[in-house]
Amino acid sequence: MARLVHVIRVVHPGPTLLNAVAAFTLAQIAGAPTHRALLAAVTMMGAHGFIGTLNDLLDRHLDSDRKEKPIATGSISVRVGVTIAALSVLTGLIAATALGPQPLLIASLGISLGVLYDFGVKRSVLSWLPFALGVALIPPFAWAVAEVPLPTAIRALSLAAITGGAALALQNGLADRAIDTAAGMRSAVVRLGDRPAWIAAALMHLCTFSVVASTLVGPAASSSARGALPLLAGAAAQLAGLGLSATQRPVLRRRGWELGGVGLLLLAIAAALVSSTA
Repeated sequence: MARLVHVIRVVHPGPTLLNAVAAFTLAQIAGAPTHRALLAAVTMMGAHGFIGTLNDLLDRHLDSDRKEKPIATGSISVRVGVTIAALSVLTGLIAATALGPQPLLIASLGISLGVLYDFGVKRSVLSWLPFALGVALIPPFAWAVAEVPLPTAIRALSLAAITGGAALALQNGLADRAIDTAAGMRSAVVRLGDRPAWIAAALMHLCTFSVVASTLVGPAASSSARGALPLLAGAAAQLAGLGLSATQRPVLRRRGWELGGVGLLLLAIAAALVSSTA
């Protein structure tokens, strides 16, 4: 049982599950049959499980003091970690292949961004960019799974997701700032410092919220009630996440960026619900 817990921790279960839920939910709203939405979720789980495991393999020497990192602590060997990473990416790509060329292309782009992040971009001032672009790929991926054209509102959502993803990247960087600084990394958060990075994240979340809120007015206003509840819940999650990111405890900061991710998903659901009835 303990070994199973370690395996689950290696694949970064929180973000992996969140992205899988996002892909499944948005694909369903877009009109995808349940079996295709499930394949979308499997694709996301495989892709993000691979990216998370690869990250822990590459950072195992930096994370030796973090009990939640099984590879770094030796609870799971490097060989087992490599096996988990290989099985994860293989599973994700097989599921994406079953969905067709367009979902496979988008999934491959997302995996490539994750690999770039893991292999060094996270140590640079552009540490936020793969994160931001990866999040922005989720809505087009969901609509490609549903095999329907991307609505205008969802195109706007994808652009807004870039700022939302960048905000999450900064919150994630705040959680790891002490470790990154000690390791000599020059990530965006290390260069900016705590307060400027937090302010930048807050402004980016506000930008994302504003774009999504704008989709609930105008021609689709009659259907905006469907999106009102997830919009408000998403804003509350973003605010709560920012509150946790403002603390000085790394464990709370980690929960902060994960909660910000939940908020971003809820905003995406709000925009998708309105778009589906417009």
